[in-house]
Amino acid sequence: MVIRVGITDKRLANKRFRRTEEAILQAFFRGNYVNVEEMAENAGVARSTVYMHHRAVQEIIPDYERYILEKYRREMKRFLNNKNIKLEDIFMRMLIFMLVNKKIFIVILRSGNERVIREMLMKIKPHFISGAKILKNNQDKIYVIYEGEVLALIEEWYLQGFDYRKIDDLVSNMIYLAKTARIRLTILK
Repeated sequence: MVIRVGITDKRLANKRFRRTEEAILQAFFRGNYVNVEEMAENAGVARSTVYMHHRAVQEIIPDYERYILEKYRREMKRFLNNKNIKLEDIFMRMLIFMLVNKKIFIVILRSGNERVIREMLMKIKPHFISGAKILKNNQDKIYVIYEGEVLALIEEWYLQGFDYRKIDDLVSNMIYLAKTARIRLTILK
């Protein structure tokens, strides 16, 4: 019998799994654990239960990253295939996705890892390049700087508790940065 480990939609739909996972996460963030035994004790679950959720303590955050990136890819794949899609709509869709999956993004960002958001933004890169009319010779440098600016905006939003009332302002700021990127950043050597 193969025992599946990790985070999936099906597993998160199970109340018992979700309750246990929340206990594991609380224990994970309360301490600096190297082994599963200590963490399981602090979570109030058996060591074998933790292993049914994650292969190791060090895999907890990567499990969430893999789960949310795969979910994002599936959701955005159809959406991004539309040729006439506006950058504003893409950003709005991405932020709503983050809002709907707020608990998972809190887990990921609380660990100090922004790689997931960078990968999410990378899916949008071609739309940014064409929407901002970035010339081919500067694309990579300008995109990296723009990505950092957007990442800072998202981090600020996270620190404000992913307040849904701030989404319109956040999208406006992201679009402003995109539309002015060519003018602001082309002079960089």
